[in-house]
Amino acid sequence: MERSAMTTIVYAALIALGVAVGYIIAWVFRAGTPLGILTGLWLVVAGAVIGFVVEWFIDEAYRRNRELQEQLDRRSSGEPPVVRVGNPPPHNDKASEALTEILQQREHEVNELRSQINETDAQIESLRYTFEAYQRTHPDEFTTIKGIGPVYQRKLRDIGIGSYDQLANADPDRVRRMLDIKKWQRVDIESWVEQARDWAQRSQ
Repeated sequence: MERSAMTTIVYAALIALGVAVGYIIAWVFRAGTPLGILTGLWLVVAGAVIGFVVEWFIDEAYRRNRELQEQLDRRSSGEPPVVRVGNPPPHNDKASEALTEILQQREHEVNELRSQINETDAQIESLRYTFEAYQRTHPDEFTTIKGIGPVYQRKLRDIGIGSYDQLANADPDRVRRMLDIKKWQRVDIESWVEQARDWAQRSQ
C-alpha cells in the first residue's frame, strides 16, 4: 500500500472516530446534537494532530528504510557505503596563497643563509692560507727556548726548521749533524725538542 493512501485512510478513520465519539457522548449525556457535534469537531482536530504525528513517524520510517535499502544495494554491488555528513568546508584560496608566500619567504631566507655560509667558508680558507704564509715568512722565535741564542736560531732556520712544531718533531741526532755540533760541545738538543713541544702546545 502506498504511503499517501495509508495516510488518507488514517485521517479518515480518525475523523470518523471523532464524529462517532461525539454522537455517543451527546446520546449518553443527553447533551443534544449541537454539543455532540462540537465535541466531535474537537475530536476531529485532535485526530488531525494525531494524524500529523503519525504521518511524521511514517515519513521517518520510510526515509530510514530507503537509506538502509540504498546501503544494502551499494554493499551488494561492491561500492563503498555513503556516509552522509555535512558539506565540506570551501577551499580557502587566501589561506593557500598566504601559506605559499610564507614557504617562499622561508626558502629565500634559507638560500641567503647558505650564501652567507659559503662566503664565511671562503673567508676562513683565505685566512688559513694567509696564516700559513705568515708562518712561512715569520718563523717562531727560538730564543725563547733555553740554550738557543741568535746564532743557533739563524742556523736552525737555515736548515729549514722555523717553527716550534718542526723542532718538536725533529730528530735530535739529525739536528746535531746538520748544525755540525761536536760531541764535546755542551749543547742539549733533546732539551730544545722538549721545550719546543711545550711552546707548540701553547701556540695551539
